[in-house]
Amino acid sequence: MEKVYLGDWLYNAGIVGFLNINSHLWEIKDKRLVSKNENLLKFGDNYIEFDRKIFDGFAERFFDYAFNQYGRYENLLKLFEEYIEDLNNSEDIENFEKLNKKYFQGKLKDNKELEDKLPIEIFDRFKKILSGFTLLKKKLKKLPSKNEIKKNKSSLGESLQKAIKIMKENKEEFWESDVQIYLRNIYGQKSFLNLSVNKDRFKKFFEDFEEPLKENKVKKDSKYYCISCMERKAKKNTIFDTGISKFYGLNPDSINFIWNFNPKLPLCEICEIIYFSYFAGLTPVKKDDKTVYYFVNSDSSIDDLVRENQLLKNILTTEISENILLDFFTQIILESSYREAVYTLQNIAVLELDLTNETMPKVYSFNLSREKAQFLKETKNKEDLRKFSKNYYKIKDTKISILPEIMYLILENKFYFNYLNKLLKFYIATQNNSKNYETNITPHQLQVLNSLIFRFLTNVIGGRTMKISENDMWTIYYKGKGLADLLKSKNAENKIQSISYKLLNALRIGDTREFMDILIRTYMAYGEEIPSSFVKTLSDKETFYALGYSFLNGLLGEENQAKKQEEVNNNG
Repeated sequence: MEKVYLGDWLYNAGIVGFLNINSHLWEIKDKRLVSKNENLLKFGDNYIEFDRKIFDGFAERFFDYAFNQYGRYENLLKLFEEYIEDLNNSEDIENFEKLNKKYFQGKLKDNKELEDKLPIEIFDRFKKILSGFTLLKKKLKKLPSKNEIKKNKSSLGESLQKAIKIMKENKEEFWESDVQIYLRNIYGQKSFLNLSVNKDRFKKFFEDFEEPLKENKVKKDSKYYCISCMERKAKKNTIFDTGISKFYGLNPDSINFIWNFNPKLPLCEICEIIYFSYFAGLTPVKKDDKTVYYFVNSDSSIDDLVRENQLLKNILTTEISENILLDFFTQIILESSYREAVYTLQNIAVLELDLTNETMPKVYSFNLSREKAQFLKETKNKEDLRKFSKNYYKIKDTKISILPEIMYLILENKFYFNYLNKLLKFYIATQNNSKNYETNITPHQLQVLNSLIFRFLTNVIGGRTMKISENDMWTIYYKGKGLADLLKSKNAENKIQSISYKLLNALRIGDTREFMDILIRTYMAYGEEIPSSFVKTLSDKETFYALGYSFLNGLLGEENQAKKQEEVNNNG
């Protein structure tokens, strides 16, 4: 059995990639990696262990993974079929709006113009694709000219049909070619990726890697041990590989700095194939019209490394937003109950790689203090945070999720009452059918948020001491609700909104006198006495905020309606 231990981030990406390529041999049960065949593959805390028989069929699995990750073949088949369908539908006036928007940003005037211009537009797009797809262009040979397409629109459809037929009939050749193109962009000119290899690429990979690895027939260096594992003898004459070297600050030009211009690298065949698998550990995603790759690196355990990368992959492939990494860290925090979040969160980093150039990866990580990690780990806080997982607010057409924003504020030490003020403003605006603002958060949830801020300020930010408890806050919340009930009983429900706006503004600028003045006048107008617990605590600004927002949340709250809305939010 061969053992491979966690190492640097690129090696760790190789381990994840190697496991992804051999995904038929393991599964995740109860958040733990479990082997399906321990004669071939075993897991340790910080290593994997495998028999060389694991390489039986490895070449095909390696090619399949790269082919599917590249995805060009399937995407283009689907696109060409879409072109044909759109051409056929262009004469139907019912499709005018959709096709006009899809191909011309809605600039065309009528269906006649669409019928004339659509074939040429699709032809231009088709030609552009072929300019970067040499194998298909070569097999297609001649394309109709634009004049021929104008006279006979069906000639373009026939060319597209021919392209689809060629791709399907020669899938294996496209499979080999696409894998070579895709990986050559990542690794450079290695083995079957070399430009001079233009046929039998799979066979070459099989002969260079699978067969010698499986049979343990790799020639070893008589002198050097592997510089990566320091356990196995180095493979004889391993060439310095640009696919590995560029992330270590080296590139093909730096060979001039290598002693005696000898570009050989003492690396064993096992570490070499691990490094060579790192592409399969990355998650590709479109960003700013180009593909970038993400990898989560952590060195706590193999379990965490694989699980965290799967989590990021799910987030990246389901819904991409500007806050994807914040979404990821938020989910990691909320799911970290089975382990010590205090330690693991400090070890996680997400790397963003642009493999089309040799710039160094961007590294995203959170520097989490022990107090903050403990705050996030606390069961009550974690459960309260989960309550915001489906809440959002909108400013015109921009929709922003509330939970990642809360997490960001916590991590940046900016979680304060002004955020609560902002959400209350959106809530009141939503109740008034605003065209610019909208939110699905409820007053009850806003009060939960108020409690979270209170706990954050008292437990994390300098251990502030306040003269009140959370029970006091909820008591005042129900006092606010009592005033709302009183106003409704006096047929003065319409005053709730105007009073709320005034209280919100007083809280925004921290004006305790104005806040109390509004309350006293309101209570006196209906012959009621202002809650005494309120008056006693107004000397302290933090206490004023905690109680003031509690009262306002209660005043705005429709208890039953709020719970009903929360149920709707929780059920999606």
